[in-house]
Parts: sequence; C-alpha cells; structure tokens
Amino acid sequence: MSATFRRNLRSREEFEYQRGWTDDEMKAAELRKEFLKEYIINFDTNLYKTVVERDWGYIAKREYRWDVEYKALTNGMFAGNIAWSLRMFMLKKFVIWPLPVVGVLGYLYYQPLLLQKHNKKLFDMCNVGEQYHLGKKRNEVLRECNKILNREDF
Repeated sequence: MSATFRRNLRSREEFEYQRGWTDDEMKAAELRKEFLKEYIINFDTNLYKTVVERDWGYIAKREYRWDVEYKALTNGMFAGNIAWSLRMFMLKKFVIWPLPVVGVLGYLYYQPLLLQKHNKKLFDMCNVGEQYHLGKKRNEVLRECNKILNREDF
C-alpha cells in the first residue's frame, strides 16, 4: 500500500470513529468482529489449506496485532505511567502499584475501541474470493451485513 492510500484510509477510519455509528452499523460491525475473532484472531492462520488464505490470514492477524493490540497496550501503559507519576507526586514517595493496575485497565478499555475502529479494514483484508474457505465465509458475513445495512455493496 502506498503512503497516500494508507493516510486516506486512516483519515476515513478516524472520521467514522468521530461521527459515531448507527444501530445498524453497530450490528454489522459486531458480525464482522465475530468473523475476525473466529477466523483470524483466535485461529492459527497456518492451518489454512491454501497459500493465499495463509498469507492474507497472516497479514490480517499482523495488522490486528499492530493496530489493535500493541496500540492498546501502549495507550494503557501511557495511562498507567501518568497515574504512576501523579500518585508519586501526591504522596512524595515511590509507589509502583498504579503502573500495572492502570496499564491493564487501560488495555482492557482501549482494545475493544480500537477493534471497533479497525474492524472493517481487517475484514476487507480477508477478501480472497469465493473459491477459498476464508473468502466464502467472509462473503456470507458480508451478505448479512448488506441485508442489515440495506446496501448492494459494503
């Protein structure tokens, strides 16, 4: 992907995130997230039979890891570091407990938000065609999403 394309995609995701989602869009996003959890996130993508499915499954999983997990971990650790610094400043002595506690809570807070933000991009990465198992299951979910959103194409 070119830098311009990635920048445009990032700005589109940011716009959707800021404007909010309707109830129908949330239902479609839930279907996409269920698909991602079943076929990409909680699945060993090396077990797919074809090279195309393995490659695109690996790429989608890698993008999930960087865009959702690592970013949520970084945000959580940043929040933990701020809480840690404030607590030490308030007590005027060294305390360590805010860093892991707020860090874990921050991760648990940011991970679903980032998955909601990036679910369409990750879902679209699995568009490998009807002849493959992954593509067939994706297109079934896509048809359901199109029915919910009353659209021809997603």
